[in-house]
Amino acid sequence: MLIFEEHFQDNRCSWVTRDSAECSLELEVSHYLFDHKRAGDTYWLSWNAAEFFYDRTEFHIHIVLEKAAGVEDHGYGFVWGLSDVSNFFEFVISGNGYYRITEVKDGSFINYTDWKRCDRIHRSNAVNLLEIDRVGNWVEFYINSTLVDKFPADKLMDVPGQNFGFVIHDKIKMKVHSLIVSAPDTEKEPVDTNHHAQEIKPETKASFLEHDPPEDDTLEAVFADLKALVGHDQTKHQLFSLANFLKVQTERQQRGLKTVETSLHLMLYGPPGTGKTTIARLVGRLYKQLGFLPRGHVVETDRAGIIGGYIGQTALRAESAVQQALSGVLFIDEAHALAPENTPNDFGKEALQILIKRMEDYRDRLAIVVAGYTDEMDRLLELNPGFKSRLNRLFYLDHYTPNELLLIFKKFCHDNGYILDPSAVIVLQATFEVAYAKRDKSFGNGRFARALFERSIEQQANRIVAYLQELDDYQINLIVAEDLSFM
Repeated sequence: MLIFEEHFQDNRCSWVTRDSAECSLELEVSHYLFDHKRAGDTYWLSWNAAEFFYDRTEFHIHIVLEKAAGVEDHGYGFVWGLSDVSNFFEFVISGNGYYRITEVKDGSFINYTDWKRCDRIHRSNAVNLLEIDRVGNWVEFYINSTLVDKFPADKLMDVPGQNFGFVIHDKIKMKVHSLIVSAPDTEKEPVDTNHHAQEIKPETKASFLEHDPPEDDTLEAVFADLKALVGHDQTKHQLFSLANFLKVQTERQQRGLKTVETSLHLMLYGPPGTGKTTIARLVGRLYKQLGFLPRGHVVETDRAGIIGGYIGQTALRAESAVQQALSGVLFIDEAHALAPENTPNDFGKEALQILIKRMEDYRDRLAIVVAGYTDEMDRLLELNPGFKSRLNRLFYLDHYTPNELLLIFKKFCHDNGYILDPSAVIVLQATFEVAYAKRDKSFGNGRFARALFERSIEQQANRIVAYLQELDDYQINLIVAEDLSFM
């Protein structure tokens, strides 16, 4: 049940708006601006009220805040149970990475948590998500979807008043982007809340696939798989050169010689279906075998995996993907979709900001590999110079030639136990030459070859199913020209 929801599109909830020498309170586009202008050991409150909910055994409070300016070591955050400025509870954070949970009773501060360090806080001027959950007899506190503290509910819900709102200590400017208070439609029995302190809530966790390198992997095996790739001779040459450079830098470091600062990030661009994901996985394996990334795993995601539905959520999902990829590769497919054209307010900008910062922060622990189509990736880099400056290795993957497409088809046959009759080879060669000559930017390349293979084995099954018992293994495995008649 939704008790209170505010995204600050208008002032239907009647928040205080005023401007004075001490404090400015105003609604701007999609946020509430709370600017405390007076320095010193003071605080300022702005509050509202809603249906009484503190006596419920379960409820959830969700606040997205952004520190916009001001001193680093003073608090800003959420207050509840307000009756006046001398009686309330507060959950506040600071720009230098600390949080406090406090009761103010008759003007005196009773600290439950007194300025405790928290590495989950986005420091300085940044967006942070604060959440307060009551679950049975406990009240839990989350910062950016990570559980940081919990206390008995009978202490924190013994409130003097029903109001809730925001608090600033000292001279700080804060933006409030959203505030949501909700509860289950029906009360439930208290549940066990003894879960791990690093549990991440699903709505702010990135969606991704994780691919681990082979357990018995070696550098020689990586090189062999790289050489076995169909086509992309220039990209192979670039990757071998990169491997040689990294090996020499490692040797220089071991000998105590000067080394060149090395960025592991790179970009793969070109038409669809040219094996970008396969190459990203090889890059992870290569970096692991060269000793640069301990795990070498690849976390594969895209726009849908890291873009949220409201401000603040996207940054948290992007951060979630980065944290999952540490010691390996974060591979973002169709990365150009993070900055679509003619959408200035798109949440993809939040993701790019996080990625740009983390590319520098974790340059020794993370490789970010972005992939996409040629023109779109060029536009992404031109519009985001910070992103461009951190991607100093660009690998262009061109369309497969007709002969390379035929090799890919043959590999599908080999990997799946099929045999190509010479008559089928002739049909395929002609088909790939026509398709290549007529190709445009959307031509599927390897995907096109895979689609033909899948159609051909369906056709082959239709041809032989009526007399399966009469055929030997060779005939069951054989693809002939007739099986390609759909082309």
